[in-house]
Amino acid sequence: MFSLPDLRVLEVAALVIEEGSTGLRLGINQSAVSQAMKRAEAHIGASLVRRDRRPLEPTEAGQALLTHMREITLRVGRAVEEMRAAAARPEREDLRLGMIDTFASTVGPLLVRSLMAGSIALRVSAYSGLVPAHAEALMRNEIDAAVTSDPMEGVDEVTHLPLLREPFLLVAPIAWADTLRDRPLDDLLLEHRLIRYTARSHMGTQIERHLRRLRIEHPQTMSFDTSDSLLSMVANGMGVAITTPLCILQAAVHRPALEVMPLPATGLSRTIALVTKQGGLDTLAARIADDARVLLRNWTLPQIAAQIPWMARSVGSIVLDPLAHEDAACRCVAGGPPGDSRRTHNPN
Repeated sequence: MFSLPDLRVLEVAALVIEEGSTGLRLGINQSAVSQAMKRAEAHIGASLVRRDRRPLEPTEAGQALLTHMREITLRVGRAVEEMRAAAARPEREDLRLGMIDTFASTVGPLLVRSLMAGSIALRVSAYSGLVPAHAEALMRNEIDAAVTSDPMEGVDEVTHLPLLREPFLLVAPIAWADTLRDRPLDDLLLEHRLIRYTARSHMGTQIERHLRRLRIEHPQTMSFDTSDSLLSMVANGMGVAITTPLCILQAAVHRPALEVMPLPATGLSRTIALVTKQGGLDTLAARIADDARVLLRNWTLPQIAAQIPWMARSVGSIVLDPLAHEDAACRCVAGGPPGDSRRTHNPN
């Protein structure tokens, strides 16, 4: 097989031919220049300069080397510029990303901006809505990835990249705080209406399963698809609800009228992950997930700590590293609130 010559040696030889036998421009001594010339001539099999002339004159072979080295330098320069331009181009022309509502309205705008600024996508189409719609859209190739709380159990050939695991919390009108704190869930539901998420939402299904495990039966009187509507009802004294920190952040306008407490009989949490079809985004999915985790740590967690001060010490465990196990227990609400959370609440 043909072996490439040492281009550095040929570069030195070309400079000697062009400028004379000096190594000052190259930052090497005269001995190194002489050695480079000998190696270049040995590789080519011909003399490159007439050593009996002063100043040195190139031979025909030397003149040919100088011409080609100039061309090589120009070609390498153009290649470097093309590679830089390629690196600056987005990896995809279009990225279709589904996001659950709570993520879309809190982290979504920052993530879309990051994806476009980071040359991941030229155009980003974001689709929000209920969890089941994203699962179906992903399977029908209508979106490239989904930020979802649906584990898609039983669905083959999907990749889950966990982003965060957040605990479920109990929210109530702020005037009820002292009468509800530290009471069992079944006990307080005997006195107050439970405002639910609808059964067609994944959160609603998850909460209902939890209530059945606790053998709590409670009449269904009000249910809503969105956290904003649900928490508005609670803020207006219509009952209590079970929700998550991200949902509270989404509906922050209602936070001054709400008391947020750990959910009695803790252990209920939801995991939000970036889900793609295997081979769909290749290594790009990991970059999107990394961007989302950085935004969650740098922006979302401080916002949650501001809205729910008693979670400030444990909120860091919400964001999951890439190797986090899906079944790890949620420790975010251990210890509960040190007194009334509204005393240090900053609604802004």
